[in-house]
Amino acid sequence: MGGQKCPSLYGGDMGENNYIPGDNWVIDDRTGFKIRASDAVQEWSGAVVRKQSAEPRHPQDFVRGRIDDSRPAVVRPRQPDVFLADNDVTRDNL
Repeated sequence: MGGQKCPSLYGGDMGENNYIPGDNWVIDDRTGFKIRASDAVQEWSGAVVRKQSAEPRHPQDFVRGRIDDSRPAVVRPRQPDVFLADNDVTRDNL
């Protein structure tokens, strides 16, 4: 390659000058690329991703339900069933 360094698919220059003390390599859970730990953040879901591709938690995740009092305002006992015999209703009753 004539003295040129070949960038790797997994995070840049893989030559001897890529050592940074205390800054290890991690695998991005979203893309699978190798990135530096200083460029990574942990999302609320636990995934380790690049800072540029981190997604904040959606505000709808924090919505809590309210207690709903679904009892009716007026309650009466059920009325007994009344059955009519044949010919109990005539035209004059209507």
